[in-house]
Amino acid sequence: MTVDDELSRALAELSRTLTPQPDPYGRARARYRRSRQRRLGGLVLALVVSVGSTAFAIASPGRTTQPLPADPTESIAPVLAWSDRLLQSPPRGAVAGDSSFVGQLSEQLLAAQRRGEFSRLKVPVSGVKILFADDVDDHRVALAAFVRDQPDPVTGWPSAAVWLVADKGASAQEVASTAAIRSVSDALQPYESLAVDDAEAAHVAIAPAGCVFLSSPLPEGDTFRWAPEPTGSYLVRTAKTHRPEWWRVDCGGVTRKTTPGPGSLATKPITDAQLATAMSRVRGSVEQQSARQLVYQWSQSEGYRLTALPRVVWGGHLAGLPTGLADTPAAGEPSLEDGQVTVLAAPTVGGDWVGEVSIAPDQPRSDGVLSTGTSFTTTADPTDPAGVLAVSIDDDDGGSEGQQLLLVVTPAAATTVRVLRDGQEVAKSAVSGSGTTVQVPRPTAGLVVEALDASGGTIASGQVAKQGARRTTETDTWDQE
Repeated sequence: MTVDDELSRALAELSRTLTPQPDPYGRARARYRRSRQRRLGGLVLALVVSVGSTAFAIASPGRTTQPLPADPTESIAPVLAWSDRLLQSPPRGAVAGDSSFVGQLSEQLLAAQRRGEFSRLKVPVSGVKILFADDVDDHRVALAAFVRDQPDPVTGWPSAAVWLVADKGASAQEVASTAAIRSVSDALQPYESLAVDDAEAAHVAIAPAGCVFLSSPLPEGDTFRWAPEPTGSYLVRTAKTHRPEWWRVDCGGVTRKTTPGPGSLATKPITDAQLATAMSRVRGSVEQQSARQLVYQWSQSEGYRLTALPRVVWGGHLAGLPTGLADTPAAGEPSLEDGQVTVLAAPTVGGDWVGEVSIAPDQPRSDGVLSTGTSFTTTADPTDPAGVLAVSIDDDDGGSEGQQLLLVVTPAAATTVRVLRDGQEVAKSAVSGSGTTVQVPRPTAGLVVEALDASGGTIASGQVAKQGARRTTETDTWDQE
């Protein structure tokens, strides 16, 4: 197996262990987002992540209230209120019913924190409360929240959280050990979750008491089949009960969260048969091994937002591509680069198509970036070989001035691309290998892109795809009253 293969698999495995937590709280985003730390050594990816999970264990009976951060913004106040509801909820899970275990674990964690054993949690803490404890597959899993004496001076959050994972049946002392720490978060979110092993195995999610989890098998289009979970305000999936599905959290009859469950349609590296299907309608030129890796990695990233494995739409080598698709290039590096471009697309829950444009530059970058790219959303099937796909491949900021670079994929018979606004031609470019780039005036909204054959006749037309992967089916309304 090549180094590229090993790295691809390592990155995919890493993405499987992460549970993305949306951050919809507007102005509070920068101040309140959880910090994440990653280390990369050789081909081994070691992860220390705050996954939006928080837990709380109180060393003594009674209510422990979170002090509000100084000058909370209007947008974060409801989140803090829901967070406090989670904090005040009784411990959930079968093991949490053992009051002796819960009490011992609370005391052990508080003592360990005060001895300085939590490297990312050094500030004074007034109490610890256990929110979840249960045996899941071969593990004992616990969620504990730590209430600070004062809100974090950087993030403003009043409490932190730790997910702990030890062997099934472990004692409170074993669960409280530093070896059991799976993740640390500086913020107790209203919704907390953890992938215990990986996304296709054990998983735990929890919401405030009184809320209800519902689940649905992977829907076709936007047709869900919701059913309440027997555990009520928390949800557990084991290796045996894991399935392609979506989750929903309702609180007081109001849906607060809708999200895909953990995992993806590509549970293993892409097979030859799957690759043949993915490449069956490809235009241009794409190397198969590269396509295999991209299909697998993007499947892992998108998870059960997709209703089918991605297909390869187009591939080709292009010159003069913007480097701004990643971080700003280092001083002395060019702002444009040449590279191999690959376009993927897949149908999503909700009925739209999402796509990814991946650009592998010819020359290595000093900042270590191996590839750049951009995503898009469209209602038409971009894999249709008779259709036109037009995608903005640099930052389309919606302004009314300047030029915007489009990547256009055409039918095989096309020789020219013409771009119109209000019936007037604004740009034109020759086509090679069913693809081309063309500079067009901003904004791209309202532009019509036509593919012309050698005689000048229009053989296909379409509009510019929307930039970004829209998440209209997913919801997160903890920031609302």
